[in-house]
Amino acid sequence: MHNERMAQLMARKLSGEASPEEIKELDSLLQEHPADALFLSLLADYWSTPIKPLAEEAEDPEAHFRHVLEAAADQMPEDPFSDSRPRYHIRRFLTMAAALTGLLVLSWWGVKQFRRPHQAPMAARIETIAKPGAKSRLLLPDGSIVWLNSGSRISYPANFTDSIREIELEGEAYFDVAKDPGRPFMVRTRDLNVRVLGTAFNVKCYPKDHKTEATLIRGLIQVSGTGDNQQQVLLLHPHEKVVIDRLPENVSDQTNNTAPLAAANNMTVKYLKKNAADTAMVETAWVYNKLVFDGENFREMSDEMERWFNVKIVFNDATVAGYRFHAKFENENIHDVLSALRLSLPFTFKIENNEVNIYK
Repeated sequence: MHNERMAQLMARKLSGEASPEEIKELDSLLQEHPADALFLSLLADYWSTPIKPLAEEAEDPEAHFRHVLEAAADQMPEDPFSDSRPRYHIRRFLTMAAALTGLLVLSWWGVKQFRRPHQAPMAARIETIAKPGAKSRLLLPDGSIVWLNSGSRISYPANFTDSIREIELEGEAYFDVAKDPGRPFMVRTRDLNVRVLGTAFNVKCYPKDHKTEATLIRGLIQVSGTGDNQQQVLLLHPHEKVVIDRLPENVSDQTNNTAPLAAANNMTVKYLKKNAADTAMVETAWVYNKLVFDGENFREMSDEMERWFNVKIVFNDATVAGYRFHAKFENENIHDVLSALRLSLPFTFKIENNEVNIYK
């Protein structure tokens, strides 16, 4: 019974349709069956990375999915802790996945159809979206690894050029870039561009957020502005981040903000605690499935929670929207998070379907 449920949850996660509760259930099952966890990681890499299709699968989504499964299975390492049939787990997963191929075939076919309008005839690009409430892990053509946060979109060429590795990002992503001194790695966003050779860093640039951030974990990166601010160029060292504050699109609508925002494209550098672990840093904790707040106001926190839990949060009191919290959560649902927060400051809330109303 667990095999069938495991395959169902894997299929829903890869297709981006898994709810937070289903992801939590899958994580629990994977802890009990680590071989399946490793295989899911490999399958996710191949699912997100372009594999040159065989001739007979060019227009056959089911054939493509079988090709993806086989490619992932070929990369599954031998189990050093098993003294018999080390690839038994792969065969078992392939068997149960075959009965559920349709779930992922539909997802792949939909993504393929969705991508077509975004691709120029002679310059194929790949666009991956992490829906609200879901996250994605990608393996880029150069071997770099990307973790894509909820409500984010990334676009990159199917094959990088000989001179540069360039991608476009809307939302938040953590990059672990493969070293290649001859081909700089460039991340382009609406407010800033990040140029590296081989390093780990986080970029956050959601369309509705009032600020854009780039945080360096290790290595060295060059950050430059865009638009009127393109002449500004900064070098970041580990545990430093650059922040660009920008005015909301509707300047007069600041009911839920407690302080005026700085002018758009005002680049500043902030210094983080050098001894802080990646799992505890606000900027990177999300990669480890932790939701961390460190003094943000409730309005800013709600933007993060909306993407994290795939809900809509409405404030019915400006004072409550200005509350500031310090908190860390892991594997809690939206009800648990709000219940814990109101132990610190008074407010009430009501959840109906995917809408959360917050009152004084």
